[in-house]
Amino acid sequence: MISNLSPGTHSFTVAGIRQVYHVAGAGPVLVTHSGGPGVDYSYLRSPALERHFTMVYPEPVGTGDSGRLPQGATYVGTYADFLTALVDHLGTPKVYLLGHSHGGLVAQRYALDHPDRVAGIAFYSSPAMTLPEFWAATAGTTEEFLRRHADVPEAAEAVAALGRFGAPTDEAKTAALRACLPVYFADFWARKAEFKDLQAGVRGYAVSFESTHVDYRAELASISVPTVVITGRYDFICGPVWARMLHECIPGSRLVILGGSGHFGQIEEPQAFDEAVLSLLRPATVSFEDEVRATFRRGDSDAVVTMARAEVDRARAAGEPAGEVEGLYAQARVAIRGGDLPRAGELATEALEVAVRAGDRRLEERPRHVLAAVARVSGDHLRARDLYLASIELNKQLGQPELVNAELHNLAFTELHLGNLGHARDLFLAGRERVFMEGYDSFVPYLCVAAAALASAEGDHALAARMVGLTDSAYAAIGQVPDPDDALEVSAAHKAAVEFLGQDRFDQEYALGAALRPVEAFGFDPVTHD
Repeated sequence: MISNLSPGTHSFTVAGIRQVYHVAGAGPVLVTHSGGPGVDYSYLRSPALERHFTMVYPEPVGTGDSGRLPQGATYVGTYADFLTALVDHLGTPKVYLLGHSHGGLVAQRYALDHPDRVAGIAFYSSPAMTLPEFWAATAGTTEEFLRRHADVPEAAEAVAALGRFGAPTDEAKTAALRACLPVYFADFWARKAEFKDLQAGVRGYAVSFESTHVDYRAELASISVPTVVITGRYDFICGPVWARMLHECIPGSRLVILGGSGHFGQIEEPQAFDEAVLSLLRPATVSFEDEVRATFRRGDSDAVVTMARAEVDRARAAGEPAGEVEGLYAQARVAIRGGDLPRAGELATEALEVAVRAGDRRLEERPRHVLAAVARVSGDHLRARDLYLASIELNKQLGQPELVNAELHNLAFTELHLGNLGHARDLFLAGRERVFMEGYDSFVPYLCVAAAALASAEGDHALAARMVGLTDSAYAAIGQVPDPDDALEVSAAHKAAVEFLGQDRFDQEYALGAALRPVEAFGFDPVTHD
């Protein structure tokens, strides 16, 4: 039996008018609504989102294979009525919504009228109102578009085609839409090869309304479900000014400004766009900070950069220095992992400057940690020592003993590389005891790194080989990879042990270490030490 949410194309009738929709993917139901009005839905298809949601793509009434608009149709209300009928037809108690441009207005109206049926909303390049001042503002943004593309002869033609968007026939509207499409991108001509298929395939349908003025600002404060407001920095019609207005109307909403996009962020910056929509699925207790750090420790550097850039854009737009610092810090760590130490230093310095301007000393902790790591990885261990000591003092002042322990661990490596073996050994052993006595269980894999480095420095390469095996198994057990500075320490111990023992002996010792548990190797039991 084919259900209303079976993959494929479906249709049903609303007040005698055919409504067609398409279903793909798996997971919670997310219903989209394309823009225009009167634009074919297909540009909103998203295979990436289909990996996380059961995506429902309606062909809005008046477009595609759906029926024509009824007599007296209104600019938003009629579409919201058809969206209501579709959600009822699907039979899902609550759905997520993704409304693009005019479709965002439709999603607003639906969410306001049916709050109990909505699980979360992505308002994508959509305003909170379309009063005369909204339409008048496009004159300024199209002029800015022409200035940015003064060297492109076709730019003026694309802007002129906007005046034909209200063409009276489907054929004329399609021609106008294809001609003006470049205006909707940040830089259409620089990426024309990517966008040409969209331009050639997009279809428009003639629609007409007595009025195109709506204003939902006074009502939007009632929206309480997870909400993300997304737009492109270069969106000429629903750009940052309108996104901020919408964001400020909805308490607790998240604002994401895609720095390299126009009106079609899901095509221009798909990873950042997908991350913004997927944020709707995060539990309320999972912060960006927790999620990006977990992603970094899994080794997914590309995802970290995508998430971090989006967070920096969001935080800057919202005036939230904590988010900006965290996003810059995350990018700096990826730069260290990639070996781009100058870039890591620039990002960490920028983050520190934001923290200092904010006047919140807690925000200084992460950038200062990265600056010390940059010095350590570059081999400037004297500077790294000074920076770690300063970081330790800051964390003591902030009352963060676990971070004090982490920086003492890092300080021990600088002492090791400066030739102060005894002091390094004391720091490592004291840190090991604190980890087990205080229950810092998440830090146990780092103890393994320290044990491998210390054994190597002491010339016990057989023990170092076992500790490398223990390190690898400890990180694998929690699905993480070492931080970049710790990874270098493990690699150095590994290389020295193979050179001294030979590959066969190393492999034997490595296997013995990999079979150990950290508590067995170190002689502590976190269960009995509290």
